[in-house]
Amino acid sequence: MTDKIKQIPYAIADFPRLRRDNCYYVDKTMYLEKLERYAHFLFLVRPRRFGKSLFVSMLESYYDLAQKGDFDRLFGNLYVGQHPTGEQNQYQVVRFDFSKANTGGGSLEENFNCYCSGRLESFMRKYGSFYEEEFKSRFFQIQSAAERLNMINDAANVAGYRLYLIIDEYDNFTNDVLNSQGEGKYHALTHADGFYRNFFKLFKGMFARIMMIGVSPITLDDLTSGYNIGTNLTTDSMFNCMLGFSEREVRDMVEYYRSAGQIRQTADELIDLMKPWYDNYCFSQRSFGHDPKMFNSDMVLYFLNVLVTTGHLPETMLDNNSRTDYDKMKRIGLAEIGVRGGSLVGVLSMPSRISSGG
Repeated sequence: MTDKIKQIPYAIADFPRLRRDNCYYVDKTMYLEKLERYAHFLFLVRPRRFGKSLFVSMLESYYDLAQKGDFDRLFGNLYVGQHPTGEQNQYQVVRFDFSKANTGGGSLEENFNCYCSGRLESFMRKYGSFYEEEFKSRFFQIQSAAERLNMINDAANVAGYRLYLIIDEYDNFTNDVLNSQGEGKYHALTHADGFYRNFFKLFKGMFARIMMIGVSPITLDDLTSGYNIGTNLTTDSMFNCMLGFSEREVRDMVEYYRSAGQIRQTADELIDLMKPWYDNYCFSQRSFGHDPKMFNSDMVLYFLNVLVTTGHLPETMLDNNSRTDYDKMKRIGLAEIGVRGGSLVGVLSMPSRISSGG
């Protein structure tokens, strides 16, 4: 084994770190040009542990004005590094991860505001050199996330900067509420003058581009009347293979570590083991029978990480870190059936050995 062998990026969702630490990366950057042509305001739903956070981290690095100097290091040998779209490093990026928005000792609204306000404070510290000192002084005196967001929008428009909004786990906050506090509290957040719905209303006309990604369509459905400018990519065949790994991508990864002397089994042997557990995801009816079924990327990385690190096959095929996530999704699924009064559709009914326990 040499220092040049790429690390397996199990549990790494930070794209700059992945590239800095010489990790194996399954290139998905060819989808950026497709996303740009498709629409400006996008939603995408995919299962948990499916590479969503790494994908949006890659998006941020590509479009972030503050990371312009790192473009060649991060993307030089990837598809988009050889075929840039012209939009690279042209935006100031506002990024939220709503899986972190329900922590703290306050009310739901206080916790949500505290998290969002903190993220916007990080935004201003990151891009502070682009704004006047007097503006920054006023900004840091404000505690309301909505007011801070409006201030950023106004100042960016005057200065001619374009804003890109990325929200990872956009539905996590509301799914937690639905799961733990029930339909009534969830309805209060997402309808009428609920603070969560009102926050989404601010996005209209504010951002040049938006990407929101999550695990369930329910919150998207309930926000549609308040935030109605988004295009849902979830079941579009053009993006069926954008997240997760195809069999070809899994085979290439196995062959890489086999050629490096880290794996003794053949790709066929390992794929035969993984396929009944990790394969069989299809997100578009039009793709069924045409595009390859997708492997759960987290599970593949878990499997290969154990094999390369220990020299032995995993004792269990299911990553224990994911077991809790899927149990949680089952509970949320039952709550969603109650909200909708019918059977679930979308990601919870996508064919997967994992979701059915194998």
